[in-house]
Amino acid sequence: MTLGQNIQTARRAKGLSQEALAERIGVSRQALGKWEKDTALPGLDNLQVLAAELGTGVDALLGAEQADPAAPAVTLDALRDLLAARDAEEKRRRRLWGCAGGAAVVILAGLLAAVAWQYERQIAALNQNYAAIQSSYAAQQAELSAQISELQDAVRMGEATVLDWRWLPADKLHRDADKSWMPVQVQVTPRTVQDGMTARLAVRSGDDTQLYDMTAASDGSFAAQGIVFTVGSTYDLSVQWTADGTTTSEGLGTVDFNDEMTEPTIVWSAAGSSLDFGYYVNRVNGKRYLTLICYPVELQVDAPPWMQIAKVEIDLRLNGDVGEPTATAALECEGEYSYGSSARTESVWNGTFYDDAVINGWEYDGDAAPKYVVRVTDSNGGVWTEEMPLVEK
Repeated sequence: MTLGQNIQTARRAKGLSQEALAERIGVSRQALGKWEKDTALPGLDNLQVLAAELGTGVDALLGAEQADPAAPAVTLDALRDLLAARDAEEKRRRRLWGCAGGAAVVILAGLLAAVAWQYERQIAALNQNYAAIQSSYAAQQAELSAQISELQDAVRMGEATVLDWRWLPADKLHRDADKSWMPVQVQVTPRTVQDGMTARLAVRSGDDTQLYDMTAASDGSFAAQGIVFTVGSTYDLSVQWTADGTTTSEGLGTVDFNDEMTEPTIVWSAAGSSLDFGYYVNRVNGKRYLTLICYPVELQVDAPPWMQIAKVEIDLRLNGDVGEPTATAALECEGEYSYGSSARTESVWNGTFYDDAVINGWEYDGDAAPKYVVRVTDSNGGVWTEEMPLVEK
């Protein structure tokens, strides 16, 4: 048996725990535990105290108990030699473990070096793949750019012949018993104008197609007149160009003609109350004078997509539609915005009839009902009017 096993056997024979025995000999329980596990050796002094507490001899603990009781006991010098031999054996074991640990470190370092070398090879391969991908991407970009250039050249060579086009009302909306219709004109601007070039407009609605000769204008555009759009109908428009004996055709687009596209809608705005459209009459020196309750005026114009408003004016008429208006207020645009899929534009206009010269009002005979008449003029000279009667308060 080993020293540790002998100590443990003797301690248990004495009925002592590790804590009790360690306290008696003046060491920690952990130190005693290491002796019993043979992971550490007690010194000579501790060994003598330990043997005395356990009621045995040092030689018995060391496993060198005499076979003959009459033989002399182990001498102190012999005991020292025995312990020195055990210490030497323990050191030799530790050196062996140290060498083994060193060899393990060397092996581990070799493994790490091999892993690092393999990692560097993978990184190099990834870099090569990335460079190949970049080169392929650059080639694809160059090919795509070339294709785009070819498409642009094809367009410039005549596939797109129209620079711009639009339709405009030629007159106001007409309402019959069964339908509403409006005379319109179509203007088309070609991308390139050639000497002697002529144009015709094709207007198709359902199975019916009408051709209209187009007239060249000084600005290089061509216009077709005499076209009629009916509310609720859809029209497909295309243009035919003829130059140097060659005719080409290009579609312009589709017009879904509806009420929103026919004329502007005028909304009279009240700045504060219904008094904004009221008046009262006074008598001064035997004459009657009309005074407005509210001099500022404001309204909104809801215009179709084709319409560009040039100006908005309001006439004050005291004598009906006879003669010149009594007064005119020129309105200014306060702001506008577009809305909806039809791209209609709503704008706000305001002004005033106030004038120091007529602070007491305008002379009024009372034969006709006073009213406002708004005049909306578009950029093509078209005029749209609407009346607002004034109410006496």
